Amino acid sequence: MTKNIVTSFDECANKNATRVAYDEMGTTTTYGELQAAANTLAAWLAKQNLATQEPVMVFGDHQVQMLVSFLAALKTNHPYIPVSTGSALPRIQSILDTANPGLIIAIDDFPMSKVKTTAELISRDQLTKILAKPQSFTPTKMVSGDDLAYVLFTSGTTGSPKGVEVSHDNLRTFIDWMLGDDFKLPHHVNYLGQPPYSFDLSNMYWWPALLSGSTIKAVPHSVVENFGQLFTALPKFDLNVFVGTPSLAEMLMLSPAFNEKQMSGLKFFLFCGEELTVKTARNLQQRFPHAKIFNTYGPTETTVAISGVKITPEMVANDDRLPVGYTKPGIQLSIWNGQQEIKEPGKQGEIIICGDSVAQGYMNNPTKTAKAFFTLNGQRAYRTGDAGILDADGLLHHKGRMDFQIKLHGFRIELDEVRASLEKSPLIKQAVAVPKYNRDGKVTHLIADVIPKQQPDDSNALTKQIRESLKGLIMPYMMPTQFIYRESFPMSANGKIAIKQLISEANK
Repeated sequence: MTKNIVTSFDECANKNATRVAYDEMGTTTTYGELQAAANTLAAWLAKQNLATQEPVMVFGDHQVQMLVSFLAALKTNHPYIPVSTGSALPRIQSILDTANPGLIIAIDDFPMSKVKTTAELISRDQLTKILAKPQSFTPTKMVSGDDLAYVLFTSGTTGSPKGVEVSHDNLRTFIDWMLGDDFKLPHHVNYLGQPPYSFDLSNMYWWPALLSGSTIKAVPHSVVENFGQLFTALPKFDLNVFVGTPSLAEMLMLSPAFNEKQMSGLKFFLFCGEELTVKTARNLQQRFPHAKIFNTYGPTETTVAISGVKITPEMVANDDRLPVGYTKPGIQLSIWNGQQEIKEPGKQGEIIICGDSVAQGYMNNPTKTAKAFFTLNGQRAYRTGDAGILDADGLLHHKGRMDFQIKLHGFRIELDEVRASLEKSPLIKQAVAVPKYNRDGKVTHLIADVIPKQQPDDSNALTKQIRESLKGLIMPYMMPTQFIYRESFPMSANGKIAIKQLISEANK
């Protein structure tokens, strides 16, 4: 029988009560304090008029209260929905409409007056008052089995976020794999906690850390954006395990101090979220010659990651693109051409993932669920839309997206969602977003092809006005860095905008 993650956390907290579990830029919380706070909030939650498995939205950045809220929700059989501070209002409203949470816990100021919801709001001040009166709590009906543990909202092809429903057992199998023999991560170490909790990559650091008696060195978004502050703080974290996107590593390598001499304890690099290029891996191996670098792969719909591999110097020397790994236990990978499975090793097709990591579907969206999820050999399976090959040794090689969904700065972005967001500007008549690729085949930035309401005399001035008009309406990481103004778009034979042609033109 699968051991409950809440039970595992409580056992670890009891054994490590005085150890620091969370360190946010010098503000520390021990395991005992984290457990006590989670129990206090759970006791309060249990007294609220919430239905079993009714979702709880948690809104904030990297505060320890985020984890307190997640754990309290799990202890009382409620899936949590993490939403990052600074999320665009249309996105927040779409999540509220889809998930209909019974409660919103706002660690940061929530724009309650600007959205429509029947959910009760618990402000930071109210949460502080609740936590100021410690209460004991013994879970009697915590999240377990096929119960939802969390719902993570990603992009949708129509511009509406999709809520990926991840169960307790989906999450448990991922955690067990991360703490197992494939990675051999040590206990009682320091993890870098940079990915936001609304990004499923965060599960790669906070769960393994809290179930191994380790410390999360949390880095707020404001610090990540301030290079000077980040580069000064980083060597002082005494990090042992890096979890993040390749883009984060590339950014950190701008600092001369990001090397083995200055950060001798950093021995593990765990990458997910976007392609790890040969160039990035080579630079890391030069800076941290004794560290282990792992490349992993997995869509949000299959619980963070389902394959991983240690990147060797031989791979970096010989490969144009790095492999993304061997499958975790409980997962079967196959490559398909339409409805036909490709049995021949090394032949490219769509990656299909089958097994115990596959999520239950998209929350309250049966149409999209039926399109992406199905049953294969008696197990739940997911059509990734990713192109890939399996070699003769069973090693997976990812070959990019099969549609117009891209990865940029670790975020999965649908070009149609960017288009829909751009067209919210009163200055834009029609827009198309296209990716710009570098020589490694990695997306470096987005380009907006725009038909403006009025053709500009000054393109730079119009671009500035458009950016101002979109504040709060588009996620910052989705804002194109280049704008091209057109009078019309090229059209395909069937009357649609020739997006592939625009992508080709942008990448000549």
